[in-house]
Amino acid sequence: MAPVGSILSRSLRVHQVYGANTDVGKTILTTLLCRASRELWSSEQTCFLKPVSTGPEDEADTRHVALHAPGVSTTTLLQYSQPISPHAAAQGKNAPSDTALLSLIHANCSAAASAGPGWLFLETAGGVHSPSPSGTTQADLYSPLRLPVVLVGDAKLGGISLTISAFEALRIRGYDVESILMFENNVYENDVYLREYFGERFGVPVMGVEAPPERARDQRMDQKRMMSYYAQASARGTGVLKHLAARHVERIKRLESMATEAHRTIWYPFTQQKLLSPENITAIDSAKGDFFQTLVPQAPAAPSASKASSSPGPGTSAAPLLQPSFDGSASWWTQGLGHGAPSLTLAAAYAAGRYGHVMFAEAVHEPTLGLAQALLGGMHRAGNDRLTRVFYSDNGSTGVEVALKMALKAAGKRYGWARGGSWDSDGDQPPAVVGLRGGYHGDTLGAMECAEPSIFNSKVD
Repeated sequence: MAPVGSILSRSLRVHQVYGANTDVGKTILTTLLCRASRELWSSEQTCFLKPVSTGPEDEADTRHVALHAPGVSTTTLLQYSQPISPHAAAQGKNAPSDTALLSLIHANCSAAASAGPGWLFLETAGGVHSPSPSGTTQADLYSPLRLPVVLVGDAKLGGISLTISAFEALRIRGYDVESILMFENNVYENDVYLREYFGERFGVPVMGVEAPPERARDQRMDQKRMMSYYAQASARGTGVLKHLAARHVERIKRLESMATEAHRTIWYPFTQQKLLSPENITAIDSAKGDFFQTLVPQAPAAPSASKASSSPGPGTSAAPLLQPSFDGSASWWTQGLGHGAPSLTLAAAYAAGRYGHVMFAEAVHEPTLGLAQALLGGMHRAGNDRLTRVFYSDNGSTGVEVALKMALKAAGKRYGWARGGSWDSDGDQPPAVVGLRGGYHGDTLGAMECAEPSIFNSKVD
């Protein structure tokens, strides 16, 4: 069964709003974006989706958005009455599985896309790693959707570190953080520092927005103050939305041109180039588990980025542009544990951060030594004490070559028929390699020589 896939359509611009922490202003800044989209794209719809909400229903974020951004369609999928973390609030409440929640989100976004062009803002709860009802952190739960992110930074003391940490947690999981919004603070000026930090390193814009007034005890007075605040601050969202709209079109344009550009610029292995056409090249946007997210073939042409960024005109299609495609070869037998596993991602990032790439000739580091000892220990516990060393190779076919050389050298030494590096057997047949009919061991010369002749190796010199 195909998993819940990525969400991308031409006409509906869907963005996920994450917060660097709780109480950083996610709902206020998302409401600001909703208001600005209604003003700029008045002929299109604007939707606000809250997958999980905790606390009293009369204080739900959807009520705030509906009050201060008239005309916006608001939806809450799961509402828990206790104002605590979703994983705790959902205890004993028959919480949906991760797959079920993702399916609800996907269905809601698909329905919105079918209703017409526009915007949909999906607001998360708490911080990046706040738990979902199942206990899975949000960063891991929502990653299969691969929605572009608006990150709300923390303007308080310590917020610089929290914002950078949240960004890195998202980036390492394959999210594209398209913009960072945060309140201005004249004392700490976190937005000033972060604007330079993210601009220089990642090209991600940071927008500071005037902080809202202090919350009034009287509800009517508080609503009146917030209405005045939004009337003045909504214009700050205009530049952010135009940037997001342009990035949306650029993403689609790039995806739809990748096959053609790859056909012009890449020499593919194991392929007769003269028989290859752009239609035979699969454009992969991402991968998760056992599936790629690939561009749907023959999707309609994308509008130009300049037109979309300068004018909020209607989209042209609600059809999904991405589809799950089963990775039947496990990406050439390398993905036995699936794509994008967070534990493997973190392990790879740790190794890259600690070592980068270091030479291995007459050197050693902890990962190689630890793995070698673990492999040998497993063999010894299984009763095989003959193996005492581990040889590292960089891929399967060269591993086969190394094994062949080792086997030939060991056999020659054992039987005494390899003298001086040449065959000397008094007329006997030279040693041969036993292989499986139809077998395949890789595409280096030695690996092909130990496989049955076929159209894949018979013409190799």
